[in-house]
Amino acid sequence: MADKKNAPTTNNQPPSTTESVALTELESLRHLVFGAAKSDIEERISALEQHTDDSFKKMQLAIEKNTQSIQATMREGLNQLEDKLAIADQGQDAKTAELNSYADKISSELEMAEANSKQENDDLHNRLDKEIQTLTVKFTEQLNQALEKLTQMSSELNSSKTDRKTLAKLLATVASDLATDEGE
Repeated sequence: MADKKNAPTTNNQPPSTTESVALTELESLRHLVFGAAKSDIEERISALEQHTDDSFKKMQLAIEKNTQSIQATMREGLNQLEDKLAIADQGQDAKTAELNSYADKISSELEMAEANSKQENDDLHNRLDKEIQTLTVKFTEQLNQALEKLTQMSSELNSSKTDRKTLAKLLATVASDLATDEGE
């Protein structure tokens, strides 16, 4: 029968009514033989299609739910990190302010110590200058006195022609007086 349907017609005339009746009978037979199987296959395909659609919808809902859950968890984690960073920044700012305050305090104390040290150095320098002047005046007076005595002795020796022993004693006395004055 299939050969009839597929066989080319030699004349270009429309199929005759007998052929149409044969085709209708053929279709009826096909429907009787394969109709139940075809309907069963179509129902299975439809059920499978429905089951696949339902599964895809369930998976899509599960994916959306998981995505929302992950996004919520990520937002929560980011918020926690932001809070921790803000706390760390505040702590860092507090430490920076504390260090700056400490540095300012140290700088101020250093400036005060430097000013005090300069004042003390100036005072010490002035005191040393005064003591040096006092000692210079004192030694100059003593030197002048010693020179005066020496000159006086020299003139006495020249005039009186005393012996050298007396001169040695006199010089020893002057030297010991000078040594005593230096020790003070």
